[in-house]
Amino acid sequence: HKGVEVLLMDDPIDEYVVQNLPEFEGAKLKSLAKEGVKFGDETEEDKKREVFYKKEFKGLCDWLKELFTGKIEKVVVSKRVTDTPSVIVTGQFGHSANMERIMKSQAFGDNSRMQMMMSQKTMEINVRHPIIAELKKLMDEDKDNEEAKDIAWLLYDTAMINSGFDFGNPKDFSQRMFRLMQSGLKLESLDLLDEVEVPEEEEEEDAEAENLDSDAEEKEL
Repeated sequence: HKGVEVLLMDDPIDEYVVQNLPEFEGAKLKSLAKEGVKFGDETEEDKKREVFYKKEFKGLCDWLKELFTGKIEKVVVSKRVTDTPSVIVTGQFGHSANMERIMKSQAFGDNSRMQMMMSQKTMEINVRHPIIAELKKLMDEDKDNEEAKDIAWLLYDTAMINSGFDFGNPKDFSQRMFRLMQSGLKLESLDLLDEVEVPEEEEEEDAEAENLDSDAEEKEL
């Protein structure tokens, strides 16, 4: 959408090369997986619009930051996301999602060390996306709305996946999905239904059918 050249660097060695090669033939390399990316084409109108959006969505950003305590350092209005509702990025000097995967795959890696080496993450939200707009409405009406919280957590999970990170606890993710399915299907409860009572006649027919099958098998033998 911006008309800029993008290099897809998916080889593990690329992470180490870019760290030591910030510039090539006069062109500075900027990681789209990091925060603070600027394209240099912002107009005065864009800057005014950015100030308005930041003020308008400050409540939602603060609410999401508090909800994601321990997982997200901050939530900000994005200037680059166009199609998705949100993305997860890291600081300029933090490890990218690809680098985190590389460290996790190393044989000497362990969970305690990995927690210390994890980068602080920033969520960038696309304020023009319908999901973000509707989530803001739900949050403005009731900050303790459980449905709004479930949607927010799914927003976090999907952003983590789309951005290349591990999204965390699969069990919590599946439970949130089930609750949203319950809401979408307008189910009062997710408790199991009662066992079906099979009529006696059907039970007798089934028993007779089983006996006939057994007799047929004996004849074949």
